[in-house]
Amino acid sequence: MGESASSNFRLGRWLTLGLVSPWRQHRAPPADHRVRILMYHSISRRVDDHAHPYYRTVTTPERFREHMELLRDDGHRVMSLGDAMRWMNTPVLDDGAEQPSPVVVTFDDGFADFFTHAFPVLDALRIPATVFLATGCLNGRFVNGQPCLRRAEVGELAARGVSFGSHTVSHPRLVHLGQGDIDKELLRSRQEIEQITGAPVTLFSYPYRFPEEDGEFTARLAARLKRNGYEGGVTTSIGSASAHDDPLFLKRLPVNDDDDAELFRAKLEGDYDWLHGVQLASKRWRQWTHGRAVA
Repeated sequence: MGESASSNFRLGRWLTLGLVSPWRQHRAPPADHRVRILMYHSISRRVDDHAHPYYRTVTTPERFREHMELLRDDGHRVMSLGDAMRWMNTPVLDDGAEQPSPVVVTFDDGFADFFTHAFPVLDALRIPATVFLATGCLNGRFVNGQPCLRRAEVGELAARGVSFGSHTVSHPRLVHLGQGDIDKELLRSRQEIEQITGAPVTLFSYPYRFPEEDGEFTARLAARLKRNGYEGGVTTSIGSASAHDDPLFLKRLPVNDDDDAELFRAKLEGDYDWLHGVQLASKRWRQWTHGRAVA
């Protein structure tokens, strides 16, 4: 990404901690329930420090434990994604008190290191989590060559309280697929996870960059998701989730090893949400200049 990209990341951090966080102390709380859905991928010591910090997806086990202990020590309510979605739609009490925002911990792709590095921490701290599986990679490797969970491990984790959702079968760029192929990705992945875990699968995570700027595609995808049994879902769109969002396309907060305690706390307070406007503007610019091929 080069020096300019690194400078942009430092600018984003400075804006979050230097401007947005202090401003939040003096603003009125939002009028609806907000949920902070954390988006993790790999928990490994093989950090991807060759990539721009904005795009990194690896968190070391030590940093991950720091994050989870912070959630515990700061008194955050950590919920399952399903419980958080129900909470978002409960009436807001008009008593002048700000409602604390629950936190949800999610993982995309289903890497093997969830079993070895993430789950022991979650289990010890009694923190619920949802893992979104690309089922075609189970017992094998992800598209980047990284080892994925084995089916037996998924079954064991499900029996010990981990929730699972679909991340498609082959982790394709859905925006480039026909409707029939999208149906296959959605239905087959859900059926396989249900067969392994014995539990219904109603949650979905969109692979790759979510094309929220393409209203026609997202409307069609929402219809396919509902048709194939899904009730909720998450995306790579940055921000806090709220009842105003489409429940199939909730925003999340990306987390990686560069999130020290200060920045992690800021994300939990909603101070990173401003970046969604920049993200969406960038998507619309690319759509206007390049079309759907960049999705």
